Amino acid sequence: MIIVTGGAGFIGSAMIWKLNQNGHEDILVVDHMDNGQKWRNLNKLKFSTIIHKNELFNFLENLGPRANVDAVIHMGACSTTTQTDVDYLVSNNLNYSIWLWNFCSEYQIPYIYASSAATYGAGEMGFEDDLEKIQYLKPLNPYGFSKQKFDQWVMRQTKRPPVWAGLKFFNVYGPQEFHKGSQSSVVYQWLPQVRESGVIKLFKSYKEDYRHGEQKRDFVYVKDCVDVMWHFLEHGGEHSSGIYNVGSGEARTFTDLARATFKAAGKPEGELLFVEMPPSLINQYQYYTKADLSRLREEGGYKKPMTTIEAGVAEYVGQYLMKDDPFL
Repeated sequence: MIIVTGGAGFIGSAMIWKLNQNGHEDILVVDHMDNGQKWRNLNKLKFSTIIHKNELFNFLENLGPRANVDAVIHMGACSTTTQTDVDYLVSNNLNYSIWLWNFCSEYQIPYIYASSAATYGAGEMGFEDDLEKIQYLKPLNPYGFSKQKFDQWVMRQTKRPPVWAGLKFFNVYGPQEFHKGSQSSVVYQWLPQVRESGVIKLFKSYKEDYRHGEQKRDFVYVKDCVDVMWHFLEHGGEHSSGIYNVGSGEARTFTDLARATFKAAGKPEGELLFVEMPPSLINQYQYYTKADLSRLREEGGYKKPMTTIEAGVAEYVGQYLMKDDPFL
């Protein structure tokens, strides 16, 4: 049995799709299904059953040493970057992850978990996943803080799962994010504007070093993310466990991404409109991110090329968003 927490969510359900592609169907989905749309992410996937995230600890304690768990893929978390309830984030993101780590360490079960590029903050320390630098990173929001504290906790542990990987996902886009609302990728949010008016709205820049629309991010296709996780499941024992960046390895502008979206939607002559950024975002906005993938390649052993935004957006829009059934 493979356990996938956050299994009805964006990356979690995409990972179940990847597991199904590779013949795995004995999967325990752990999530909370209060969002009226999340069930649709699971509609075409194969798995054993679903339990609420609050039931998982009792479920595993009852199994104890009899647990027939092949791996735990921990994608479950509150990923809302505007969440201000730090008590909730500490309980849900930090302490929940610690419990699962201890369980996997006790019973020697491979453990893959979602960290985040939000741990890098404004990027003062760069974007190298150097384990020596983890303690010095300064996230810009409580979500990043909760992910950073777990990474720091992990690095202090001497008792560990046999194979483990903490994956710092950068700006992920792709199918299965349809339930995320304002937290979904800009490609998903832009497409209705493009189809209706041929216009994409971009935030203005508030830094002299960046022109409007020239803020840069590392946009990574969700299928690349699940390919990396599958790599660690299949080959993790052959390479170093650790905390790794998962991005495209390129910093691309929002203008680049908008142009790719226009082209994928069949409107290459679309118009860009620059709008004011909400005041609540100005002080926690990342103007530049770029995943350094050298450790993932060298120590993690992942060699597959990452998808360009032109190819990723073309597939996402053409094969999913513009179809009647947009799900994996």
